[in-house]
Amino acid sequence: MTSGRWTARTDVALMVGVATLAVLVGVDLATGVALGGTYAGATVLASATGPTRSAAAVAVLGTALAAVSGTWHDGFGTDWAVRLAACAAISTGAVAALVISDRRRRQVQQTSGLAQAMLDALASELTGARTVKDVAEGFVGKAAVAVGATSALVYVLDADDVLRSIAWMGRGGAQADQYHELPLTADVPGAVAARDGKVRHYRSLAEIEADFPALRGYYGEERSLHLLPLHHEGTILGLLALTFPRGVVPTAGHESLLVSMSGALTQAVVRARELEESDSATQRTALLAEASLTLGRSLDLQTTLAETCRLLVPRFADWCSVQLLRDGQLETAAVQHRDPETTAWALSMQGAFPTDMDAPTGAANVIRTGLSEHFPFIPQELVEAGAQSEEHLQILRRLGLTSAIVAPLTGRQGVFGVVTLIHAESGRRYGAQDLGFLEAVADRVAMALDTAASFARQGERLAGVTLVAEAAQRAILAPPPERVGPVALSARYVSAAVEAQVGGDLYEVVAAPGSVRLLVGDVRGKGLAAVRTATVVLGEFRAAAAGTSDLAHVAREIDERMRAHLLTDEDFVTGVLVEITDDGRFTVVSCGHPAPVVLRASGAVDMVELDHAPPLGLGVDPVPASGRLEPGDRALLFTDGLVEARTRDGAFVDPAPLFRTAGTAPFDLALSQVLEELLQTTGHSLDDDLALLLARYEPDAD
Repeated sequence: MTSGRWTARTDVALMVGVATLAVLVGVDLATGVALGGTYAGATVLASATGPTRSAAAVAVLGTALAAVSGTWHDGFGTDWAVRLAACAAISTGAVAALVISDRRRRQVQQTSGLAQAMLDALASELTGARTVKDVAEGFVGKAAVAVGATSALVYVLDADDVLRSIAWMGRGGAQADQYHELPLTADVPGAVAARDGKVRHYRSLAEIEADFPALRGYYGEERSLHLLPLHHEGTILGLLALTFPRGVVPTAGHESLLVSMSGALTQAVVRARELEESDSATQRTALLAEASLTLGRSLDLQTTLAETCRLLVPRFADWCSVQLLRDGQLETAAVQHRDPETTAWALSMQGAFPTDMDAPTGAANVIRTGLSEHFPFIPQELVEAGAQSEEHLQILRRLGLTSAIVAPLTGRQGVFGVVTLIHAESGRRYGAQDLGFLEAVADRVAMALDTAASFARQGERLAGVTLVAEAAQRAILAPPPERVGPVALSARYVSAAVEAQVGGDLYEVVAAPGSVRLLVGDVRGKGLAAVRTATVVLGEFRAAAAGTSDLAHVAREIDERMRAHLLTDEDFVTGVLVEITDDGRFTVVSCGHPAPVVLRASGAVDMVELDHAPPLGLGVDPVPASGRLEPGDRALLFTDGLVEARTRDGAFVDPAPLFRTAGTAPFDLALSQVLEELLQTTGHSLDDDLALLLARYEPDAD
């Protein structure tokens, strides 16, 4: 079709030009008036109707006729020469104008073609991208190729004023790796363009090497280099670097197109950043809720470790590792990558490069300080400083680490490990919100691991001790902290007769944001089964109570989570949960358990009125009761061993004097005096285990 159209245009132009010449020659002969100079008009008409070749042919013919016109005018003098020169000049000008017009038309067509190719590529690749790396890879994979680029690099500018490449095409080898990171202070084209915030076009190697002699020999073939900063609202987000074979981008029009390309890329990057932030916020909320629900389901250490990695990879990390402190050395207990084969490789490398416990940053430092470390980007010097050998350095470089967070795992006895999350091939970066989120997850992981380890120790410790109740107390119940915020605490546990089997009375204290949460409970049954159930309840309470959910929700979470651990449908746990806020307000929920009593500083004893829900494990939806403690007021939580104790003649002990003692005796001695009075009243050892937990509100205490 193109050849046919060209031939038709040529025929028309030639016919128009020849016909015009024929008319002019006829007039010239008929009138005897010398018209040689006007023969150029045929060339002008041919230029307006046909291609350059036709116009040139008419120009040659017209000039030749003007030259021979002197034969029928009987003279080749000065007038003839002037007419011939005018014809030649006008014809040449017309053809030259047509040549220039054709060239410009081809350039416009080429530019339009490049623009359309670019728009098509951007529309197909960038519209659905949800991360900055996806945008960059889509651009270099489609748009840069579509416009004929030899190579393309997309850099992002990090907070340390270093440009780091996140996507590239058409480069490779060790020589290219040296430009993976470009400090803005560097004397290289990309850094200069980003530093100045100005587009730079180098149309030949000579221009590049003239400004940057250090690049002499870097490019093997002749090409142009185009550096386009990514601007957004006065801020440089990064840089687009493109190279083209010589002549592919020869004009200012094409260079303007590249500027438009960089603008489209910038907008796509901005949109992707917003989507990344939105997606991350959604993921954080969902993942934290899932972590709270699932991490406490198992009391097996390895299962808990595997669940931790499953939760975080790949939704929140490309890599996840959990390291536990054993004999002063960090050992990798779990590691997972988004790719199963890479995970298998990492597991095979365990122990090859042990953690340097004297390292100034990373896991070792987090163990020493108990503080998280956040690396929004990972510079090469940090990778080099962390490498233990050349082999280790090469491995770290191949991993392509981009961002990391290391958070401590803190249990009841202090920091016992770290969890490390790393972004690599995804190109994502961790922000400040991610740090707070991971610390919250790490707290839940630590509770779950601490509970699993505690259960394992208890299993070992109590394997042959089913008849020693005090061993159960030491294994299950730790003394509460002396104070949490404005609340002072004291607890006692007394087993039944030495010959009795291990019981399941329990208590626990958990600090929550702006409050302290207390639990006292009683497991149905005796022996190791009761110990096991008590351990589950304590662990689930620690996990659920540390969050911000209300107390009734905490009770429902404990009830739901512990059901999988109950051995029979008849197993259950009675419990009372109390929350005391920093301003003295308290909330109580009871699940089949005796209500606590409020012991006023004035000596009055207030019985808390409650709607009792069924015991934990049977499906609960408790209704909270509330009140307020004034400075000096106390709250006493207890198991039924207090109110169901009997005297020698079988009568129930009156608890009122015991409550008064708990409310008026010196706080540190109050529970000891209560127990002493109880034993005196019963006249014998207790028939049931007894757990007591006493809290005093002291907002003005130092």
